[in-house]
Amino acid sequence: MTLTASPPAFLERRLTNDAPLLILPQTAQDGRGKHLHVHPEGQLYLALQGLIVVEAGDVRTVLPPGHIGWIPPGLRHGASAHSQHAVDSLVGLTIYLAPALCLTLPATSQAWRMTPLVEAVLGRLRELPPYAAPDARQTRLLDVLLDELAHTPAEALRLVMPRHPRLLQMAAAIAHDPADGRSLDAWADALGLSRRSVTRHFREETGMSLIAWRQLARLQRGMELLHAGEAVTTVALTLGYDSVSSFIALFRRVLGTTPARFAGR
Repeated sequence: MTLTASPPAFLERRLTNDAPLLILPQTAQDGRGKHLHVHPEGQLYLALQGLIVVEAGDVRTVLPPGHIGWIPPGLRHGASAHSQHAVDSLVGLTIYLAPALCLTLPATSQAWRMTPLVEAVLGRLRELPPYAAPDARQTRLLDVLLDELAHTPAEALRLVMPRHPRLLQMAAAIAHDPADGRSLDAWADALGLSRRSVTRHFREETGMSLIAWRQLARLQRGMELLHAGEAVTTVALTLGYDSVSSFIALFRRVLGTTPARFAGR
């Protein structure tokens, strides 16, 4: 399922310093793919139920409920929603920010766990009609939201793709089949590169070791399979784990919950 596009009015009107904020509900539409696009506004994705998968530049992020994804201005991106509920059901919120408000936020796509303060502030800001200029109180709340996001630690939900063509080939194969357990030496031989070259360049371009990157690829795919209704044991084996406990430990370490609780939510 893909997130419905913004209303036509958004394509014709741009946010200004007087009306710098636009919060829109996002619903799931069946049978459509991602629509890559770009705009000068910054964009926040907030998952309320289901999963929101965001692809921005060379980064893929899977957002479970209670998390916020960030797209800086001018970055080509697309998003898809995975909902267990009816088509057109509410899955999240999209928040557009005028470029002037984005200066304190990261220059790359990002993901955060939603703090109680962010949740409370958004509850108030949602009362603002679309394209309406915020009053003094709402402006202060917006400042609090941006400050809280700027100082919230990033979540390890971003899968950065390498730029080197042969490393990208390897990463794409692993992302497509996270159960692919080929060793670093096996991949180096297949790519015609030295082990040292693969290790150094992969870390430089993704910020992660190949082992850590593969774990995150498995976690992202695991969230999608669990949300689709697969059993925890089935998901662990599908992802290439020899023991279910290893999958549960990774899930708990990164997301702070167990796969069973995540699936139940």
